[in-house]
Amino acid sequence: MKPEIEGLTRRTLLAAAATIPLSRPAVAATAAAPVLSVAAIAPFLCSGVAVTPDETIFLGMPRFPGNEATFSVGRVAPDGTVHPFPGGSWNAWKPGQDGSAAFVMVNAIHLFADGTLWAVDQGAPPGQSPEPGAQKLVQLDTTSGAVLRVLRFPEDIMPPGAQFNDLRIHGDLLFATDSGLGGIVIHNLKTGRTLRRLSAHPLLRNDATHIHKGGGGRILQDAQGNRPQVQSDDIEIDADGTWFYFAVPAGPLKKIRVADLLDDRKSDIDLAALVQVAAEIPSIGGTCIDTLGNIYLSNGENARIVILSPDGRRTTLVQDPRLTSPDALFIDSKRTLYVPCSQIEKLAMFNGGTDGTRAPFLVLSLPLPEQLGALRLGAAVEG
Repeated sequence: MKPEIEGLTRRTLLAAAATIPLSRPAVAATAAAPVLSVAAIAPFLCSGVAVTPDETIFLGMPRFPGNEATFSVGRVAPDGTVHPFPGGSWNAWKPGQDGSAAFVMVNAIHLFADGTLWAVDQGAPPGQSPEPGAQKLVQLDTTSGAVLRVLRFPEDIMPPGAQFNDLRIHGDLLFATDSGLGGIVIHNLKTGRTLRRLSAHPLLRNDATHIHKGGGGRILQDAQGNRPQVQSDDIEIDADGTWFYFAVPAGPLKKIRVADLLDDRKSDIDLAALVQVAAEIPSIGGTCIDTLGNIYLSNGENARIVILSPDGRRTTLVQDPRLTSPDALFIDSKRTLYVPCSQIEKLAMFNGGTDGTRAPFLVLSLPLPEQLGALRLGAAVEG
């Protein structure tokens, strides 16, 4: 645990969060829209959140430098304390240990209609290669903590250098992005059939035009000027399973029909010709989508959450200086939006060699209004 927060109580942490200096007040898009409030405080850098229908909050806390002691996945207790989930050896990995049945580098968590929790484990800390079996997708029972399923794939699906980033589920199909080489993995949970699509294609990789930036438009880079190389990252599927959306952090947001991805008669060359640019976007940390097709963007450059409507309109939902590297967004079954403020842009590897991350590590939330100006907002897409 980081020394800044070790031994602090929930009350103390909440008080600290409330007194974070604000350079400007939180801005809601309309007077009726509530501002962000603190939903949880993570003991380590937190980039992922998922919430059950009974409002139990789960946190994903990746093993970035300075966060080596993380227990990776946590469940928030009613008193606000965060406990390892599912517990035991799953949350106790140390360098040199077998990572096949432990969380090593959890990049994302998500929860879908069946109420189970999925964790995306890249299998190795940043800059390292995963040991055999360590990179995996893990499904857990949110009540008992039982491990329901562990998915690993052979090299034709996840070749050397491939790195799971995020996942979504629609029906029996699981979709995951590969941010190491660039690619889309589609796994049928019922039949076990798996496809790898658009592998290492330029459309799924960083280009020389779109630059990954942080707050105020600062270019993210390490002490030597090296910039992050994250390939296909953010991923969404609309409610009826028609469109698959994807982006690298700097954009643009692209889309392709799910039916085309599933058509194994189409080669990657065929698929590339069918990819469309949905929108140019600022640098983002995460996304979510609602049942009306609105895509919510974590705008890291401007500390705001922006909604992109199906017809291309853009509306700011909320702006708040606490949104430092807002990451993977999550809408729960009660239409509350959750935003982990990861501070990733302040890690030394993205901040010129200086680690500027500081506790508290906040997860903020707000109830979604039914309407934002002329734009109607939907409910959670739960797969």
